[in-house]
Amino acid sequence: MITPPLLVRWYGALAIAASLLATQAILLPRWPAAPRPLPAEQLESALRGAQLLPATAPALAPPWPAKRSYELATTAPVVLPLREGFELTLMGGAVRQRFNFQTSVIGREQASLSLSQRRLIGSPVPTARGLTQDRPTLQTCLVSGPGPARPFGVTREQLTTITDRLAVGRDSAIEKVIGLQPHRVYACTLISLRGPKGKPPSDRLWQQVLAVVEPVLRTRT
Repeated sequence: MITPPLLVRWYGALAIAASLLATQAILLPRWPAAPRPLPAEQLESALRGAQLLPATAPALAPPWPAKRSYELATTAPVVLPLREGFELTLMGGAVRQRFNFQTSVIGREQASLSLSQRRLIGSPVPTARGLTQDRPTLQTCLVSGPGPARPFGVTREQLTTITDRLAVGRDSAIEKVIGLQPHRVYACTLISLRGPKGKPPSDRLWQQVLAVVEPVLRTRT
């Protein structure tokens, strides 16, 4: 027979274990989950349908493989040459900690994605403008999900705001509280458009590219 003192000790031990697991989840987050590979064929088909690819665009192998470390996990990139010498790179990225959820961290390990002379602009979507390997570049990151009307961001504040909206729900509330599930998934797809030296991408081209790739990225499984 279970007596009241035993029940008190049992619930006390359970509360302590839950507190320890929650503290561990906050102070020592798990490794970031490996992002799903990007739908390269669908992206290429959509861009070709929008007449943004040259007539004879070469089939390029990813210039680097998918990677996963304690702080950052990335997919193999999709790199597509566009018309007039422009180049589009897409790469999924997930970070372990909230304060690293920004485009400058997701692209920092690759020279073709690491932006210098960076400045932020807000139209048509939050965008970082700068140089990669001395070539003018525009960048943003798309958070996949069914909800946000504006799923793009550059800074930690912009991207975590989108993630917080997506994470609202009660289905996994108990698991999140006791640390069996992370509270948030800090992942997005980095979109980087760069031009030839001295020829920055126009706002019109940037809007065209985003309008084509957004539905493909948001509906991927």
